[in-house]
Amino acid sequence: MLDLEQVMILLQRSNNVLREMDRLTDELQDAVSREDHVSASLLLRLRAEEMEKYDGCREQILLLAETGPEEARLIQELVFSNPDSLAERRPGRPEEQKICDIRRNTVRLISAIREKDRRLNSRVGGDRSFYAEAGK
Repeated sequence: MLDLEQVMILLQRSNNVLREMDRLTDELQDAVSREDHVSASLLLRLRAEEMEKYDGCREQILLLAETGPEEARLIQELVFSNPDSLAERRPGRPEEQKICDIRRNTVRLISAIREKDRRLNSRVGGDRSFYAEAGK
């Protein structure tokens, strides 16, 4: 049987990592605004470390899914599906509701980080920005 408390802990840990990435992204924007290349370089390394931590949390969740087909189905439903549609489909146990809440928060954080990253990348890269290339 899937340990929902462990899933909750790992999701909360990944959410905390994302909050730190968001904070570092704000600091990176400030460093770029000041044209402080040393600080920007350090902040990029720190962000990369946070990304590795986030990936580690996701890997641990995927390992929980490998314990059986029912666990894999539940992990897919709780962790990788749209948290809003999941909440509408089934209220579930309190742990499942908490997982949905964490997931909603995670989706918002990822969206905010992506938008900040897009603006930063466009500002620094200009016409050579990843986002300028993607729009062509």
